[in-house]
Amino acid sequence: MKGSQAGGESPVSLEIPCKAEYAVLCRLVAGALGARESLDEELIADLKVVVTEACSCFLGGRDDCSLPERDPDAPERSPSLRMDFKVTPDTWEITVCDPDGRRRILPASPCDPMSEGGLGLIIIKALADSVELTDSDTEGSVLRLVKRLSAKPVFTD
Repeated sequence: MKGSQAGGESPVSLEIPCKAEYAVLCRLVAGALGARESLDEELIADLKVVVTEACSCFLGGRDDCSLPERDPDAPERSPSLRMDFKVTPDTWEITVCDPDGRRRILPASPCDPMSEGGLGLIIIKALADSVELTDSDTEGSVLRLVKRLSAKPVFTD
């Protein structure tokens, strides 16, 4: 995990093996960042759910990430996911992707609202203010989420 300075000046990046049991680490990072930023418990809980569902989208209901047919000339590398947290006083931006740019969010995955049990993207859209899912041959699937924080009340004398 790469750290950031106080106030969210640089993103916090976490790269995990592409296995379901490691998604809890992303939840823990979201919770720790939320506590560091003094967010209320309900907002932290929402961010943890968003992070869990985002990881589930890439896992596709399996124990590892979906990967297209392997290129026999490509170097062997264990599949992984990268989650970037960009935290500012007003917003959280969370980006989930494959560092190699080859993994895809599959149709009929927990992220596909048209599949059985596919509530992942619906849940994410309900809790995040902005959701962008892109897919390309060079970057693979990239899921970007933005959560705007409520304005804190300002008290005057």
